[in-house]
Amino acid sequence: MPKKIDHDARRRDIARAAISVIGEQGIDNTRLVDVARAAHATTGTITHYFEDKDAVLLAALDHVAQNILYMLRHGDEVDDLVDLAALILPIDAERLRDWRVWLSFFSRAIGDPALARINKAYYDEFRDGLAAIIRRRQSGRKLAASIEPDMTADAIISVLDGFCIRATLEREDWPPERQRKQLEAMLRPLLPAP
Repeated sequence: MPKKIDHDARRRDIARAAISVIGEQGIDNTRLVDVARAAHATTGTITHYFEDKDAVLLAALDHVAQNILYMLRHGDEVDDLVDLAALILPIDAERLRDWRVWLSFFSRAIGDPALARINKAYYDEFRDGLAAIIRRRQSGRKLAASIEPDMTADAIISVLDGFCIRATLEREDWPPERQRKQLEAMLRPLLPAP
């Protein structure tokens, strides 16, 4: 009897392998053979599931973005918005790797209009998710009604992007404690209680 294969799970495994390789080597040094090795597969297996290298790389980017969106979808389970934002700080190996992958795509998006549109769509979804959480907290009287949700969500994202880039590139200067303190200092004034 032939072995039953979960094709979606196999695609996710390959995307995770690509994340691992991109996080370690950078996007420009990532080859399909490296991804295949990390996925314990052959390049033929990878091309069976993905059209080309760019499709594999986009799957890696999507996997990283979906991790962030998952946190936003479950954001009401975290009482404090600063604590929620802290979940994506590059304070451990996995989140540092995810930031390295995210940043790798930034440089590519500058010269690639299609990738720039994909990047913008993710940011729109991040903003909309955060804004929805802010609105729910305002209606529950946990945040001031004077906060403009979309603008505040964009500000939170900008703060995170700004210093997480530095924390990713300047690892020794940005230990987890400093990241958390910086996050508190920058976000707490944006989120006054009623």
